[in-house]
Amino acid sequence: MKKLLVSACLLSASFAGFAGEGEIKDRDGFYGQFNINNFDPDSERGIVDNDGWGTGFGYLFNSNWALELNYSESNHTLSNFVFGGEVELDTVGIDVFYNDTNWIGNLTTHPFIKLGYGEYNLDYQGPFADPAIEPALVAFENEDFTRVGLGVQHYFSDNFFARAGYDFLMAEQDDTMWYVGVGGFFGNTHRDSVAAPVKAPATAPKDSDGDGVIDANDRCPGTPAGARVDANGCPVDSDGDGVYDYQDACPNTAAGVKVDAKGCEVVEAAEKVVIDMRLNFDTNAYAIKPEMVSEIAKVAEFLGQFSNVNAEIQGHTDSVGSASYNQGLSERRAKSVADYLVNNFGIAASRLSAVGYGEARPIADNGTAEGRALNRRAEANLESK
Repeated sequence: MKKLLVSACLLSASFAGFAGEGEIKDRDGFYGQFNINNFDPDSERGIVDNDGWGTGFGYLFNSNWALELNYSESNHTLSNFVFGGEVELDTVGIDVFYNDTNWIGNLTTHPFIKLGYGEYNLDYQGPFADPAIEPALVAFENEDFTRVGLGVQHYFSDNFFARAGYDFLMAEQDDTMWYVGVGGFFGNTHRDSVAAPVKAPATAPKDSDGDGVIDANDRCPGTPAGARVDANGCPVDSDGDGVYDYQDACPNTAAGVKVDAKGCEVVEAAEKVVIDMRLNFDTNAYAIKPEMVSEIAKVAEFLGQFSNVNAEIQGHTDSVGSASYNQGLSERRAKSVADYLVNNFGIAASRLSAVGYGEARPIADNGTAEGRALNRRAEANLESK
């Protein structure tokens, strides 16, 4: 009984939490219900309380009044019989329900009271059914009862509900019954509702670019995500160099300094610079040797520092061999250096040109081995755009 009592209390207490906002004006229709219960008999009956089950069929005339036929069944052990056994207890009854639809301001969850009439059917099942042998049997004749009950009912939807209640059954002995159950309506039911007014959610001012300045005040719509903006929604340029902070690779540039598109200071190179890379090739060769790399790096560093400078890579030869052959060899030497700058230092090919001058521009005497070695060279001629 304790478990059933706890279940009934919890179910009843939770109904108000399920209640909807709509107000039921009227409904009617046939319904059925099923419940579990605990029948607690008067102590004079000599039987122990126990759980059972029940069912019913009814008609709801409107939101307030209903008529219901019901049946319940439970089995009980005997407490004062000489020879033991048990009793099967059945009840059949008819009840009038009144639903208090004005309670707590909504009709989805409401209390009810009921008044009814019924009959006990007590069936002794034991070794002796003769009252002369088992005197306690005289208390188990069928008898009529009057029922008064109260409870609470909650509608989950138009057609389904839950119910919990407590009944007083008054006969020669007075009994009580707790129950919890569920039910549903058959076919179409009439349930008019008037929806409670729903407050329209407040519409937040629109900020399309998410910069924290609403569209109505944003003078620079479409600001990139994460860009710092001023009160007008425009990107900030903290150092005043004309490049917004979110694009500025060199923040805090001094005032008046000329900068490039990344906000970095532009350093003007000399109009024309010739770098002797000291690249001395082997005879009849144009391959880049490891010891040449540091010299080529000087040109790459200069070009990286001055974006307004282009380079002409010049190839030269000594006088050994024909002039036409040496012309082609000098061009290959110039191209190998230019390719190395592109492929290994990331210099744009558009900033480089490779020119061969053959044996026409010696810087030393081709009559000696030392002079010829110096003439097999490559140079970089750098000019501003």
